[in-house]
Amino acid sequence: MFQRFKSHFARQPATPQKLPEQQSEVIRDSRGYFRPQSADELLATSLRRQCLQQLWQNSALPEGLYQRFYLAPVKQLLGSVQQVPATPEGDWSGAGGFADLTLKFTTCAVRLAKGHLFPPGAAPETQAAQSLLWQTVVFWGALFYHLPLLRQLDGELEDGHHWQPGVCIPGKLFRFRFRTPENALTVPQEALLAAGLLPEKALMWLVSVPEAWHCLMLHLNGRPSSVPLIDALLQDAAGQVHSPWVKQGGVPTAAEAALASEAGTRPETQSAASANAMKSPSPSTADDTRTLLSLFQSNDEVSSPVNANENDNDLKISKRTGRPSENVAPAGEESS
Repeated sequence: MFQRFKSHFARQPATPQKLPEQQSEVIRDSRGYFRPQSADELLATSLRRQCLQQLWQNSALPEGLYQRFYLAPVKQLLGSVQQVPATPEGDWSGAGGFADLTLKFTTCAVRLAKGHLFPPGAAPETQAAQSLLWQTVVFWGALFYHLPLLRQLDGELEDGHHWQPGVCIPGKLFRFRFRTPENALTVPQEALLAAGLLPEKALMWLVSVPEAWHCLMLHLNGRPSSVPLIDALLQDAAGQVHSPWVKQGGVPTAAEAALASEAGTRPETQSAASANAMKSPSPSTADDTRTLLSLFQSNDEVSSPVNANENDNDLKISKRTGRPSENVAPAGEESS
């Protein structure tokens, strides 16, 4: 009886069929060059597929918007980093370590943020109107959190041209190495990389709430967030996945490491424990969703009406007939 009751409120997988288990193949020739892989190939490992399933389960966005604002940036980022590691040594130093770290960290942060009221301290009607946007700000902040680690990497294509991991998908066989400390990039590139990952409609949504835009920009510039709760959630997630950013291992510059340490210890930043004390049932996101969908009124993939169930906040969106469902997350995976 309990299982039937629980399944009624659980978010159903967005894909009806279960994808066959597949292991992402790392092809490296005798010269040390890797073969570029598609985003689908890179997402084929059980860990990454499980992360996608958990992202979908913990997101309140309708499927079409989840595809644009969550899945598309994830695929683009993974394609641009391929199989690079996150650090020269340690937990995330293996092939594909950066992608594994980013997905696991992002999944953890989104899960921790679920159920919190955003922005903290705002009027209930403001929280109801902006809930979806702030939850998505947490996702983007988490997805971009480890971009500074890419500054320590240098790449080269088979034809001798330079390739910078994180900037673009390599069009030829490639190889990479860690820069020596004296050759490390000193100019921050995170804001530029993030701008390339954010969809245009997402930027329009962000600037519609200046506080959310300002919060994300502070994060991308390595500054303490204007919403301390978000900093606390990201720090908690970093600790749970053993992020090298928390340990300050592999951080490109001492200034960046000092700034990250200061942001994590400043008095007004809340700990994960105090953040948990602020949890309460999520407000209705119907108004927020209608505002978001107004950006897509000319798009054939999304149409009104949108219904928000006050009991379980399960957003449902009607789609035009005749369009097949897109692959959002693999069905049949366990989620948490």
